[in-house]
Amino acid sequence: MRAVLWAGIVVTAVLLTAAVVIAINEQQAEAAETSRRFIAQTTAMSDTDPVPGHAGHQLVIAVPPREDEWIWTGTVTWTSSTPLDVVVLHRYDPSMEIDERGEPLTAPSPFRDGVIAITLVTPDSGSAVPSGTLSFTGSALAFHTTDGTPFTVTYTVDALAKNPNQ
Repeated sequence: MRAVLWAGIVVTAVLLTAAVVIAINEQQAEAAETSRRFIAQTTAMSDTDPVPGHAGHQLVIAVPPREDEWIWTGTVTWTSSTPLDVVVLHRYDPSMEIDERGEPLTAPSPFRDGVIAITLVTPDSGSAVPSGTLSFTGSALAFHTTDGTPFTVTYTVDALAKNPNQ
């Protein structure tokens, strides 16, 4: 009788341990997914562009740069108070020797040491309302005016971080 009791205790302990391990693994998987996903719907007002040399520009960071080497890929939809540019920032390796082909638009990174390459998209919404939808891939995403016009933008973004080395 005592052996049966001990067997029951051992089985119960094993099942409880398995349940705890499964719960921990599910929490870790959820945390990893959360760090790879960026979803937002918000309204923001522009501020001075933090990129050195761009103090006369206005900017709203919609998808912040990551601290790792992963890149964002996703879709953003917006409407704004004034026509604006959509900016996708990319890590850039300035050690590459540049020849007569030139180099892309770059600037010192305001987020970390180094240089960023800048994709500047000036969308034409085809309507009187400055708005649009854009697919993007890069290190960060922002809305921007180069003439210093302050703006308000409402946007929805859904992005997933991906490892560029896989």
